Amino acid sequence: METTDEALMTQVQADNLDQLVPLFERYHQPLFSFLCRLTGDREVSQDLTQNVFYRVLKYRASYHAGQPFRAWIYQLARNVHTDHWQQNRRPASDVDQIEHTASYGRSALAHAAATDRDAALQEALALLPADQREILVLHRFQGFDYAEIGELLGCTAGAARVKAHRALEALRKIYFS
Repeated sequence: METTDEALMTQVQADNLDQLVPLFERYHQPLFSFLCRLTGDREVSQDLTQNVFYRVLKYRASYHAGQPFRAWIYQLARNVHTDHWQQNRRPASDVDQIEHTASYGRSALAHAAATDRDAALQEALALLPADQREILVLHRFQGFDYAEIGELLGCTAGAARVKAHRALEALRKIYFS
């Protein structure tokens, strides 16, 4: 039977740092994906993901037993992203990734179309205010439900649902304009 995230984190708090390995294995890819969607830059997102796990170690005493670990680590990720944003003021974009397409055949055209759609979506997401972008990434790409988002943002599940709806409408206007 798999040990829960909360039980593993409690062991990490008790200085059993080997228990961070399964948490890293479970969360590094989802956190990287979350941060990549927020920043639009894979290299920066890799650095930020590493910073999240550094903060897990540094601030492990701030974790409260019984608190949902997933919400706690995503709050750390939000803080890492905010700190990065404040230090750099503008997120970098990976021009090479946007320009990359396959070169031959139908698969190249399909790949180019998918890449264009992905790039257009990322561009539209980047044009949203940070709070709207964050709520869409949490819900649509990271699978958080509205109650979890409400907990992260300090509001009710209903308020989180309304914010997500407004953010989705704003994204639609940007994407289809």
